[in-house]
This record gives sequence, C-alpha cells and structure tokens, in this order.
Amino acid sequence: MKDKLTRILSIAIAVMGVVHIVATFTPLIGIDQLPETKQNAMTYMSLMCGAMLIVCGLLISMLHGKLKAHSFLRMPYMIILVALLADGISAVAFMFHNPFAWALFILILCLVINHFIKNRK
Repeated sequence: MKDKLTRILSIAIAVMGVVHIVATFTPLIGIDQLPETKQNAMTYMSLMCGAMLIVCGLLISMLHGKLKAHSFLRMPYMIILVALLADGISAVAFMFHNPFAWALFILILCLVINHFIKNRK
C-alpha cells in the first residue's frame, strides 16, 4: 500500500508541474507591466519550477521501489526529497495566499512523511 501511496503522491507532484507549466502560458497578473527582460525571467523561472516538479516527481516514482535492492540510490533519492521539500516550503512562503502552493506543499509533505514511515526501523 505504501509503495502505491508513494507512486500516487509522486505522480500528483509531476501533474502539479504540468499544471504549473500550463499556467505559465496563461496571462499572469501584472506581468505585462514588467520590462521585457523581467517578463522573460519570470517566464523562465516559472517554466523551470514546473519542470523541476515534473522531473523530481517522475524520478521519485521510478526510484522508490528500487531503494531496498540498490542502496546507492538512497542518497540521490534523499536529495530529490529535500529539493522537493525546499520547493514546497518556498511555494508557501512566497505565495501564501495561493491554494496551488498549499496543495503542492501538502503533497510533498505527505510524500516525505510516507518515506520516513515506510523506511523507519
């Protein structure tokens, strides 16, 4: 069950990345008031954040079943979890009133908690 939960949570995080990228191409409030260079920077950062969620979510989904058989994957797996957790905390810190940020934070927190419950000894 816990492996299925990890897979569901990690795929949900990847889907949130897709939503993030799609939202980048919808009109962002006030972005047209920025100079063109800042508009490009905002677009780039938004796309990269979405891409990070997609890549990390898919990596967690693919690697979670292989941790016991291949102990060398533990460190990269933990680095991915820490990166996701930093992303979730930053999302809430910088976009406190955004429900997307809270949903992402809760998904990531559930994924991290599930990992530590599954792997405690």
